[in-house]
Amino acid sequence: MAGLKLKKEAWGLAIVISIAIFVAIMSLPEVLMPAAKYLISRMGPLWLLAIFVVGILHGLKPDEHTWPITVSYGMMQRDVRGVIEAVSVFAGALTLVWSLMSALTGQLADFLSSPRLTPYVDIVVGTTMVGVAAYLVLSKGDHAEVQNRADYKLIWIHGLAAAFGGDFFIVLILTLTLMPAIPSALSFLIGLAFGAGSWIAQIGVVLLIYKGILHGMGDWNVLANAGRIALGILGLFMIGLGSSLFFFPSA
Repeated sequence: MAGLKLKKEAWGLAIVISIAIFVAIMSLPEVLMPAAKYLISRMGPLWLLAIFVVGILHGLKPDEHTWPITVSYGMMQRDVRGVIEAVSVFAGALTLVWSLMSALTGQLADFLSSPRLTPYVDIVVGTTMVGVAAYLVLSKGDHAEVQNRADYKLIWIHGLAAAFGGDFFIVLILTLTLMPAIPSALSFLIGLAFGAGSWIAQIGVVLLIYKGILHGMGDWNVLANAGRIALGILGLFMIGLGSSLFFFPSA
């Protein structure tokens, strides 16, 4: 009976969290690009600080390429240190890709300077999320007591894939905007500053959610199992969102 109760609580929590993230992502208007353009135009020589602030805004914004992954994996962690490590691995992968690609913008701009990659990224990331969630649930049982943290290698892979989503387009736009005003050797700092700001903000967001849910539930096993299930549910959402962009590009 205890196992059945834990299973029901985990599914209930996972559904609530998934719906909340889904609603937050779909209801928030796109504010990152207007904010980025405004800050860059006003900050002048302090362009690096401006990009860092834009990165913080990115980490705070409900986003289909961050929250579904970071919140789900964060819920699986035993303690605050684990949450910070999980988010840092993911955000570190994002930052690495953004730094490298901002440094190579001249060669890659023709291919990547449009949001046409977004549907594919959503589907690939969503499929990976569903696969990982199925493995975690089926291999360890969604009602058994959880012993281990999520595999950070998987989180790293999620981060590398998610880095090529719509927000990478923003990094490219920022790079193209700033390239005439800065030495090309410093272009990598654009992706690095953006990623660093997002990294810090993501840790804050996920820690707040983690502590709030854990305080409310009082049972870490429920939280961890709900994180596994939410990863799968939100993965399906990502697949659906990516597929819809083929038919409704402006969605």
